[in-house]
Amino acid sequence: MRAMIYRRKDFLMNAFLRRTASATAALCLVAPAAWSMTAEEAWDAWVSIASQYGEDIAAASTEKVGDTLTAGGVTVKIEVEDLSISGELGDVTLTENADGSVTIKTPEAFAIDMVTAPEYGEKVEAQINFATPGLDTKASEVGGITTFTYGAPEIVISVDDMKVDGEDAPLNMMAKLTGTTGTYAVGAGDDAAMTSEMTTEALDISFDGRDPESGGNAKGTISVAGFSTTSAGQGNVLFMSPEKLPALLRAGAEMSGNSIIGATTFEMSGQDGSDSFAVSGSMDGATLAMQLSGAQVTYAVNYQNFALTMSGSDIPLPEVSLALGETSVNVIFPLAQSDTPKPFMMAVGLKDITLADGLWNMFDPGTVLPRDPATLTFNLAGQGNWLIDILDEKTMAEGPQGVPGELHALTVSDVLLKVAGAEFTADGAFTFDNSDLTTFDGLPAPDGTLNLKLVGGNALIDKIVSMGYLPADQANMIKLSAGAFTRPGTDPDTLTSEITVTPDGMVSANGIPIPLK
Repeated sequence: MRAMIYRRKDFLMNAFLRRTASATAALCLVAPAAWSMTAEEAWDAWVSIASQYGEDIAAASTEKVGDTLTAGGVTVKIEVEDLSISGELGDVTLTENADGSVTIKTPEAFAIDMVTAPEYGEKVEAQINFATPGLDTKASEVGGITTFTYGAPEIVISVDDMKVDGEDAPLNMMAKLTGTTGTYAVGAGDDAAMTSEMTTEALDISFDGRDPESGGNAKGTISVAGFSTTSAGQGNVLFMSPEKLPALLRAGAEMSGNSIIGATTFEMSGQDGSDSFAVSGSMDGATLAMQLSGAQVTYAVNYQNFALTMSGSDIPLPEVSLALGETSVNVIFPLAQSDTPKPFMMAVGLKDITLADGLWNMFDPGTVLPRDPATLTFNLAGQGNWLIDILDEKTMAEGPQGVPGELHALTVSDVLLKVAGAEFTADGAFTFDNSDLTTFDGLPAPDGTLNLKLVGGNALIDKIVSMGYLPADQANMIKLSAGAFTRPGTDPDTLTSEITVTPDGMVSANGIPIPLK
């Protein structure tokens, strides 16, 4: 049952919220559907634009009375990989305004059917209901760019009639967006550029599901104090199957996006016979940014003050909790084949990590170790280039002939590990000779220095010995071994080391050669 509950959760959070992005896009297109032209031309253009994004929009009838075109019995159908979405939206009206814009009215409620049928995994069928009371949408066209503007005091999306592999899976799920506004702009042509932005004052999600076989259940809520997103790219990049992405990037396609997420709280619990679990948490906010092109991909994410608490029948404590003051990941990764070096970078920061006393007491009941917040950070940056086209399907299928790429420079910085009263830092820089692949057994010959520093290491070893986890003789061996590669610092219980590598294959620590073989 526990596995099934988690599968339901995975479906809800991924297949529903993420993979129904195409359905949400269809909803946006349903709402803003015209520009400064006749209503008939607007309808035809709307259908054409939707088809470029893999959406099939059709109407059972169209009728023009005065300045208003009514499209009756509008239906939508989307096929993306193993995801199928279809439904009838009802009647849509497009009214020409004196200022050249068009007002679009859609039904305040409609439903669509969603089916996911992966090659490996469960087939999931669900009905998704949309309620958009007070939705106000307008569209206009300037310089060949069609801009849709919309706003809604409340948008409610709910899931009904869910089946997994043909069997009923009782589920109630609802997502409510409050105070939503946004714009959606698209140019002309098959590879038209598209930009969008959306702001929501609040997002609330709730779900309650039951396993019909065992009677187990799970329920949960998520509350977000507002979020905003912006994106730019080409429609055929944003709405396509992943296997087509490399070819589009090689052809010059680009996309980018940014998100700001407000304070968030969540909780989930479940029961299956005598087994139970509960999870709750919060964070102050988060930011996400991404850019993707045929040249490189950049990604950055940052979470502030994330806290998590867990309890359950499989956890040998009343509850387990942890917190992170800040979590960040930044990546720059080149994608294009090149004869010249390109920059790359990976920076990770896990700052102010704290564990509840209950966890500490499991292995340190005597409070021997300092319980100060722990931190782990590092930054790797450098220059490198691909000698092959990693976006070419044929090249990757055949495998690289020889060395696939070259590393020219590497800088190590911001290395910090603070835990249990000890602190380790490091920094350094290296260059690499790609014409010499023999000195270091197939690796380009490095030239540079790495500086290391450890504060409080001996004290930490002594505490571990006093706790009974490490025999004293082994602890002494560790200290002696460390002394062979380090030297005392100016402060008490401080060890430093300068590791130098030269192109001729010489590696030394503080000027003393280190044999590699």
